[in-house]
Amino acid sequence: MPEHFGYTNTIFGTQSTVNGAAQDYAFGPPVGGTWRYTGPDTYFVVDENTGASRFNGDPTNEQVSAQEQIGGIGQQTTEIGGIDRQIIYDYTFTVTDGTTTWRVTVIDVDLNNDDDLNDAGEDGYFLIFPDGMPPADTNLTIGGIVDNLDSIAHVDLGASIVCFAEGTLISAGSHTIPVQELDTGDMVETRDGGLQPIAWIGKTTVVAKGDLAPIVITKGTLGNDRDLVVSPQHAILLNDWRAELLFGQEEVLVRAVDLLGHDGVYRKTGGTVTYYHILFDAHELVMSEGIWTESLYPGDMTLQSVNPRARAEITELFPDLAQYGKKAAPCLRAFEASCLLRAA
Repeated sequence: MPEHFGYTNTIFGTQSTVNGAAQDYAFGPPVGGTWRYTGPDTYFVVDENTGASRFNGDPTNEQVSAQEQIGGIGQQTTEIGGIDRQIIYDYTFTVTDGTTTWRVTVIDVDLNNDDDLNDAGEDGYFLIFPDGMPPADTNLTIGGIVDNLDSIAHVDLGASIVCFAEGTLISAGSHTIPVQELDTGDMVETRDGGLQPIAWIGKTTVVAKGDLAPIVITKGTLGNDRDLVVSPQHAILLNDWRAELLFGQEEVLVRAVDLLGHDGVYRKTGGTVTYYHILFDAHELVMSEGIWTESLYPGDMTLQSVNPRARAEITELFPDLAQYGKKAAPCLRAFEASCLLRAA
């Protein structure tokens, strides 16, 4: 089964400048120079071969190795404009404001799939910030290259998935079913629509390390009957008067990763974890381990976090995703979730 690794905290290389000019990331930017970027962050997914855990680079400079090419045993791609493009890790350098230092990881995309990175815009197509986003529109000082190996672990750069861990009990009304035993067409209890049939279900197995490691919400922490284990980006419904006071909504969705620091919530690392995606005809809240949590929402970012075969199946089921509908409840951003938890 293919592996896929989603990246947030990312911009396009064209959003950045070095000493006020566009930078050719085929070469490391000059130490001591001024680096800055403008504009919003973006998101992309690397689709890998079964069992892959490392983002492979270019041991032969500016070339896509045969094994990473489309059809190779270690095929590495990302989808841009509806086409799978070959993608490689290049190198990592740093920038600083004098107090905080951020790593900047240079990712090259073979836009025309000609097995080299010599064409315009291919070097540094994406820039990843493994330590979080530095401030936009701010002059930062360039440090040296800190990693230029032939590969790096995906989890060391950060990646995410939205789904339930194997073993999670899902309510089917009168009884519960382990998520791995569910199939397309099975009826599942939803908060707003009663029993609803599953339109699609998929799974992914990853190394439980770094940003891919599951979040555990221990029994009773949020009223759950057992430990709830979900991917970091999976959202849980919270009903709290403070949410209405702060955000004008009594019920809000909060991503599991944003609950870290709350008593009874921790990240579980080690071994592997199998995550399951459940999709309905609309975004639903399902009862998992006794509390309401979200189903898969096939928006642009979430749809990118499933492998190409799964993505094709979903788009066949829902050819006009723009008409899929809104989320079942508003989802808080990280800083909003932090405000809510501090107020609790």
